[in-house]
Amino acid sequence: MSNDIEFFIVSPKTFVKETTQELYIKKSYEAFGELMKELLIPDPQDLVEDSFLFYITCDGENDKIILEDYDFVFLKTRFFDFKSEAIKYSLYNYYNPRGIKVNNLFRDGKNYFIELTKYIK
Repeated sequence: MSNDIEFFIVSPKTFVKETTQELYIKKSYEAFGELMKELLIPDPQDLVEDSFLFYITCDGENDKIILEDYDFVFLKTRFFDFKSEAIKYSLYNYYNPRGIKVNNLFRDGKNYFIELTKYIK
């Protein structure tokens, strides 16, 4: 260090791999998976008779998805706001084979609602 200036010498022959972005992407997929676990009802055929309105509250601490081995906190509201098509697609893939239609996914304040309807046979 000379006159409060730091010099770094980078060799153009040495490849420096950036892993921060890759780790963030991997963990965001894990956080999305955790959110989906909350939205998928085990044995929904027993619960959904004609129609069913399922909601999740994303207020304060309920909005956080905390992964054990990662310092960054993901927010459910961000997934709902920016990944709603992926959420709808995942919900459809889970509920449709069980004879349940995902009618709607909508928001009211900090609450997100999922409207489910049983297919008429």
